[in-house]
Amino acid sequence: MHYYDKEPAFKEMRVKRIRTTIRGIPLTFVVGPGVFSNEYVDAGTRLLAENMVIMDYWDILDMGCGYGVLGIVAAKLAPNGRVVMVDINRLAVKLASVNVKLNNVSNAEVRWGDLYDAVVNEKFNTIITNPPITAGLEVNRKLILGAKEHLKPGGLLQIVIPKKLRSRFEEMLMNNYDVVERLAKSGGYIVYAAKVMK
Repeated sequence: MHYYDKEPAFKEMRVKRIRTTIRGIPLTFVVGPGVFSNEYVDAGTRLLAENMVIMDYWDILDMGCGYGVLGIVAAKLAPNGRVVMVDINRLAVKLASVNVKLNNVSNAEVRWGDLYDAVVNEKFNTIITNPPITAGLEVNRKLILGAKEHLKPGGLLQIVIPKKLRSRFEEMLMNNYDVVERLAKSGGYIVYAAKVMK
């Protein structure tokens, strides 16, 4: 079983709830087997959620949304903005849809799709992602390079990377974006903001 699969296989569906607080916002997530980090909000996602730059009225894309942590936090931080959450894992899409309602979010929608197939011709102020590292370098390269086509001028790709893969991912970001900054570093992870100027 792999959480990046379209249809993760498991013998029985045992959902449970995770309760947590991020940026002072109390949140509840329904999770299940076959999705990433179904015991707790993982350290990389939490670091990005706590440090990502989100402005009200922004159009926001949560790429590889899983059960919805980043997109839901972003929607709470930008109550007048619009959030699109995308995942290739159909179970993740179902759980994220449940969690949007569970957390009383009205400005987010969840879509199924392989990377940017679900947002053709749409552009965003920021794309936020905890990328599927175990899906391989090629998938992650497509995610990082594809983001440029879906960012408005001055838009930000905000991404969290394991420190052990820092050099490989930093090189991809530096070679393809106009400005790259580190927003945070903790617990084996680094959060980057990569900007396209035009």
